[in-house]
Amino acid sequence: MTNLSLFAISHIFALCFCLVSIVTIAETADIKLPEIQIQNVLSESAAPVKVQITGKPEISLKYNDVYKWNVTRNEILNSTATFGFFTANWHAFDPSSDSGHAISYQSITTDGIYQSFDNINYELKAEWVQNN
Repeated sequence: MTNLSLFAISHIFALCFCLVSIVTIAETADIKLPEIQIQNVLSESAAPVKVQITGKPEISLKYNDVYKWNVTRNEILNSTATFGFFTANWHAFDPSSDSGHAISYQSITTDGIYQSFDNINYELKAEWVQNN
């Protein structure tokens, strides 16, 4: 092969890579990812709740504390909350239901973890389970 042929082949591969990258960026650019707000509303006298979200440091939420962050990747984020001898597991973010919303409000209550997109109508996402 001549140097010109190798030069042409390398540029064709580079062009293909650029086109694939542009298509991938264009497909994900239209997806709106929400801000997540997790609030502890258990009770003023209750111990803090420990929350672990995939890829983030564990946090401790006292009564009425709100933890906020913006989702940056369109993938499921598993979460675990621990309160005394109880644990609740849920998806802090699930692209199949949460993409396209501006804010995902999540509330830690005595029943478990609730979620709302309007901060009015909440749906139970996870119940507390007693640890053994």
